[in-house]
Amino acid sequence: MAPGLRTFLILLCLGLAFGIWLLSGQYRPVDAPGSEGKSDNGGARTVWSGESPAGKFWGNEERKVIELDGAGVDGKGKSITIRFSGQGWRGCGLNWKGWYPADAGDDVSKYRSLVFHIRQITRVADADLTIHLVDNVKRSDKGPAGNGVSALSGGVSRIDGEWRRVVLPLERFALGKDLNLKRLWGIDFSDSSGRTLAFQIDRISFSDEALMVPKFPATADYSATAAISLDRPGHTIRAEIYGACELPPEKVAEYGVPIVRWGGNRSSRHNWKINADNAGNDWFFKNGGRSVADSANGAWVTFAKRNQSSGATSYLTVPTLGFVAKDNNSYGFSAKKYGQQKATEMGHADVGNGVLADGRPVTGNDWRDTSVEAGPEFIADGVRLVVKHTGDRVRYWALDNEPMLWHATHRDVRPKPLGYDELWDRTVRYAEAIKAADPKAKVAGFCSWGWTDLFYSAVDEAGEAQRTKPYHRAHGGLPLAEWFIKKCGEYKREHGKALVDVFDFHWYPQAEFGGRTPYKGTGMDPRFNQLRLRTTRDLWDAAYTPESWVKHVGDGKPTMLLPRVRAWIEKHNAGMEVSIGEYNFGGGDNISGALAQADVFGILARERADLAFIWTHPEGSQELAWRLFRNYDGAGGRFGDHYLSAESSHRDLAVYAAKRSKDGATTIVVVNKNLGGACSLRIGVPGLKGKLRVWRFDQETEAKVVESPKDAGDVNGEMSLTLPAASGTMIVVE
Repeated sequence: MAPGLRTFLILLCLGLAFGIWLLSGQYRPVDAPGSEGKSDNGGARTVWSGESPAGKFWGNEERKVIELDGAGVDGKGKSITIRFSGQGWRGCGLNWKGWYPADAGDDVSKYRSLVFHIRQITRVADADLTIHLVDNVKRSDKGPAGNGVSALSGGVSRIDGEWRRVVLPLERFALGKDLNLKRLWGIDFSDSSGRTLAFQIDRISFSDEALMVPKFPATADYSATAAISLDRPGHTIRAEIYGACELPPEKVAEYGVPIVRWGGNRSSRHNWKINADNAGNDWFFKNGGRSVADSANGAWVTFAKRNQSSGATSYLTVPTLGFVAKDNNSYGFSAKKYGQQKATEMGHADVGNGVLADGRPVTGNDWRDTSVEAGPEFIADGVRLVVKHTGDRVRYWALDNEPMLWHATHRDVRPKPLGYDELWDRTVRYAEAIKAADPKAKVAGFCSWGWTDLFYSAVDEAGEAQRTKPYHRAHGGLPLAEWFIKKCGEYKREHGKALVDVFDFHWYPQAEFGGRTPYKGTGMDPRFNQLRLRTTRDLWDAAYTPESWVKHVGDGKPTMLLPRVRAWIEKHNAGMEVSIGEYNFGGGDNISGALAQADVFGILARERADLAFIWTHPEGSQELAWRLFRNYDGAGGRFGDHYLSAESSHRDLAVYAAKRSKDGATTIVVVNKNLGGACSLRIGVPGLKGKLRVWRFDQETEAKVVESPKDAGDVNGEMSLTLPAASGTMIVVE
């Protein structure tokens, strides 16, 4: 056969195979004319730029979901525009090599990070995007040549309307995954939230940058002392305080996360039979979820089985609202049916937001538009299904999500605010049904949304009742949370067993600086980030005056959340567990997120929290806190599990200590919350002798926890260290 003909036939076969693959996924490629990827002067390799675009796009819908549209980050050239709508998985991508020839992949293994610019052009709060990298390696079990393997990056979260430069470490894509960084040729973008989203992306490159590039300016150094007592009795630290709401199985394993939560606003309307839910006020009261033919393939069972395989316990939120979604695509406020509304979903003019053009809410709508009734037995049947597929193990079932907000979040089916007595009635009916279906179950409630509903029911916060608080007064003037805990104690004494095993409340710092809160706010302003680090004191400190509206609501005392809830439990229902079902102090875009999270872990350990879950997962620098407490040495080294008394002389220095049962080692975590100043620290630990090793993260460790050999040595009752500014340190004495 002539060489030219042979080459033609080979390319034809590859083209046909690749074409079949593309058609099977409904992919629609679009050319982006221009040059190949190139190296920049700064050592980065740009693979796509709107000023010199290259490659081919694909999208998984009949219409294009990715195209060149809009100005680039500097107003030059064109940016990539991605538009997602509809339900289920939505994906698209760019192959900067144009798919041919098969050996055209770039070697990016010498680089450290993927870098690109992104902004959102819709206006969706908490908009996320998942990023994949794709190689061109032919794998016999993965399809024809050119069918790359995608590696989940962990995603990019809370994208807003401002251009944002994103740096994602390549190890996040490749570690433990079948991805060949030496033969890379594509990047994919995906989302399965069901929300209508649109993003612009520009300047995709690979560089030597580390994740945490920004650094706070240096300020004055300081000195401090700390004291650790080995002989004062402590308490067991629950491993469940290191929980998350979403975490890939490999991260669950890496950090030994013992429990993962499934929840959020959509869970209030989750129909386990058909795997449907409703976004409520978060997104046009639209039903969503991936339709399944077999309930065993739905979210509850899938979630529980995945946790089981990872060695983690499941903390599952179940609806007690009384309604669940009837399908995967209906919506609550049709413009044709209920009139023109202030906002409609982009591209779907009939999908309204439930607010009329004059600002009045739609009333008298039919809940049947989206939902069906679902009582305790319906939920119990779903619980039995999970038990059937996951066997004889302890599970936590949380009674819905933030019920004191139902009248706002899910007002299309529940416009009436919830009061004390109805909350308790629902708690009894649903909790009894769950425990009958799962005798080993632990039940959590009432899943408070924040500070206000620790004190008052939704009825007391509606209309004129905001001033008079009638339900609060009618129930002895007891804060709602204390009254609920008291009712749980009375039930346990009357029936000889617990109805609700866990008191669950949610917490996000409410302080503001420049209109930004710590959870949502980003940026390097030291004053804002210092505020973030102070707000962890809301969790415990009786001497801390809240820097937010919180100080004007309730009893006028400092929040001291964990001691407050513990005192209610000890008074009314001893033995009840405490769970912070959601929290997040933000800051993942700089080192302050890691510092705040490390401080939170120490507080949770010291204040005897039983369970806690970051919403939804550690982002950016926050993950360093998990690494410090749960895998500081890369070999499973962890903070101890028996708390030791620890005191610090300086407000910028947080000190936590614990004995490790496994090997008897003493572990001490020191968080230098001073963003610019190093700390000369002397720690007194009378009676402690042994070998000292130190691990640390700071602004110089490139998003890693690293060992500090210079700090190693012998310990005989005391130790001295210099702590870099903005650092978290694990001290281990064996």
